[in-house]
Amino acid sequence: MNFLSMKYFLMLAEERSFTKAAEKLHITQQTLSAHIAALEKETGTKLFVRHVPLTLTDSGEVFLRYARLFSRNERALKRELSDVSGRVEGTLRIGIAPSRGQVMLPPVIDRFQKSYPHCRIRLLEMANENIWNRLKRDEIDVAMARLPGEMPGISHRPWMREEIVLLMAKELAEKLWGKEEEALFAGDERKKGLSLPFADCPFLLNSENDIAGALARQLFRRAGFAPHVAVESENMGTMLRLCLLGRGAYFCPENLARALLSKGDWEKLRVLHFEEGGYELSFGWQTGSHRWQMIDQWVEEVRRQKIEGRR
Repeated sequence: MNFLSMKYFLMLAEERSFTKAAEKLHITQQTLSAHIAALEKETGTKLFVRHVPLTLTDSGEVFLRYARLFSRNERALKRELSDVSGRVEGTLRIGIAPSRGQVMLPPVIDRFQKSYPHCRIRLLEMANENIWNRLKRDEIDVAMARLPGEMPGISHRPWMREEIVLLMAKELAEKLWGKEEEALFAGDERKKGLSLPFADCPFLLNSENDIAGALARQLFRRAGFAPHVAVESENMGTMLRLCLLGRGAYFCPENLARALLSKGDWEKLRVLHFEEGGYELSFGWQTGSHRWQMIDQWVEEVRRQKIEGRR
């Protein structure tokens, strides 16, 4: 057995198709088949049932468990050797929400790769809860998200603070409530919850796995009404455009919305703040015997970007 055969086996186990796995590996199906046949010969057992889609045999399931450990140890070995030799190379896997990555990471990646040109960045963009699940499965090196609580085997460090607000086009607010709309949004104080008039409002919602989506549903339950959901989506850019068009009110992080919208568009919106809207974001990584130096360098680069952004 060797590193390459294990890599091929894992891809085939994930894709359940020789065609798809070969395409992702950039090899021919014949090459892939030969490696799998060699593994089966060496182990003395069939690893896959050859029908469409492919399925793992019982032996294949056992082999998959050890192949994942093999792959994890290979990655750890290469990274530790990279640190010892001083030759920085490899792939750093970052877990972050899509819009947060869009707004915050391009300048960070630019500067990071100028310092470490042989370090490849792989962004895995997804909802907050999924990020931590992928980190626990060792599918991500650095999580950049809201920490759900203390997690065994996970180290973390503070990153920054965000706040969820409710955005609504002034035109829609005036259409729903007339002159009363100014009173609903008046003042700078943070609201304890949603008032009853919002029961008549259409909403644009993220999933419950999203920080904003979870807060929205919590506020709906507390207010005692089921929301009229006009659109559900994970795409913040799309939802902001729909919000500006008056299709509904939208819960989202204020800092990201300000970054994605022009000053003119922002002035077309009403903004509502909530007492429970603020939260901390953290960096997270697996606790292990050796932490790749690129994880620390990445965290420091992101924090430096945050500090310089304040100046």
